[in-house]
Amino acid sequence: MKYITLFLFICLFTKHTDAQINTKDSLKILLQKGKQDTNRVIQLVDLGQANRAVKPDTSLRLAEEALTLSKRIGYSKGEASAYHLMGNAYRIIGNRPKAMEAILLGLKINEKMDNKEGMQVDLLQLGIIYKELEDYHEAIAYLSQAKKIDSELNNKNPFIFLNLGDTYLRLKQYDSARFYTQQGYEIANKNNALLAQASILSVMGGISSETGQKKLAMEYYRLSILCSKQSDNFRGLSGTFLNMADLFQLEGKKDSTLFYANQAFKISKSGGFSDKLLNASNFLSLYYKNNGNKDSAFFYLELATVLKDTLFKQQRINQLYSLAFDEKNRQSEIAAAELKAKEERQHNLQYAAIAIGLITMIILFFALSRSIIVKTKFIEFFSVLELLAVFEFINLLIHPYLAHLTNDSPILMLGVLIAIGALLIPLHHKLEKWITNIMVEKNKKIRLAAAKKTIQQLEENSDVL
Repeated sequence: MKYITLFLFICLFTKHTDAQINTKDSLKILLQKGKQDTNRVIQLVDLGQANRAVKPDTSLRLAEEALTLSKRIGYSKGEASAYHLMGNAYRIIGNRPKAMEAILLGLKINEKMDNKEGMQVDLLQLGIIYKELEDYHEAIAYLSQAKKIDSELNNKNPFIFLNLGDTYLRLKQYDSARFYTQQGYEIANKNNALLAQASILSVMGGISSETGQKKLAMEYYRLSILCSKQSDNFRGLSGTFLNMADLFQLEGKKDSTLFYANQAFKISKSGGFSDKLLNASNFLSLYYKNNGNKDSAFFYLELATVLKDTLFKQQRINQLYSLAFDEKNRQSEIAAAELKAKEERQHNLQYAAIAIGLITMIILFFALSRSIIVKTKFIEFFSVLELLAVFEFINLLIHPYLAHLTNDSPILMLGVLIAIGALLIPLHHKLEKWITNIMVEKNKKIRLAAAKKTIQQLEENSDVL
């Protein structure tokens, strides 16, 4: 029976792995065909999320690409998602300060956009990070903020309640832990969120176990196993099996203890969950030591030592990779700043060219008008043209500052432009009147000079005759 169960677990795991590979392959195909637009950013983030648990270095690289592209095309929501993915990857690597930094950058962008859904997941992630750092009061503060936004959205995210319940369990505040896990389970059950149900039931089992309700704890663990199987949550399954082994050990049931500890070990090994495998190895080492089986105890102790060294080395490699990633990101920021400066120089040159063009038009108008007769209608047309050109030039010049000051509000921007127009119109009328008077007087002088010249020529011709 034991081997049949193990065979079923291996089959399930293979199915889960194949599904993950198919999902990743599909996303890679989309990326190869995709354009440099918002859809590509979304695909990069999705592929990064699919890789973050097993390949956090790949997840970081995809987050970097998504962030760079989002900045280039001005996709703020994509920037926030990329930072969130980056934070997740850093957390899995074990670099929690960098994880927190990335999540906070994403949170700032989401707050600026008033993106409630993005704010909610960022706050949830910050709560999880603080929980892992064992700063439980800070974790509750962030998780409570996430819960407040969740109630505004009516989304009822069960993972917020799961983490609140788990945090209160670690604080030994069992009533609060029950309150939040029960709410979380109801939400997850209503939405058929099996992954959340599995995790919540495992926490509920932990609460019951610590409060002396062993039978109830076992029932919760069994239900958690069922949900984990249905949702292909093998990582959670491994942890729940080890919890059951611990519970059976407290009850003195050696066979059941060994069976479930072995199940946890085998699933962790098949799934490549090194941290879970380390926990199972330590448990089995102590179990065999307490039961006088020195050879098996030594075998699992040696394995645990190797796993610990491997995890430490991997963590160091990941940290080195994160440093290299930071340097690459810094170089990208420098390149982006240089590109921005170059664009600003080009814009400044264009503004200067426009200003010179306007001044040249006015100078040419006055220069030409000194030797030719200019009609009043032409003056009116030219003055309106100049007014429009000046207004558009002012609009181009102040638009970036205006957009920043008004927070891109169309109503406020329109109001400011109308006010500028209201100031320009009276000035335009005064200039038009002044220029018209000058031109009329100049036209009279030109006509008078031309008439005098004509009379003089006639007189000279008459004298000759």
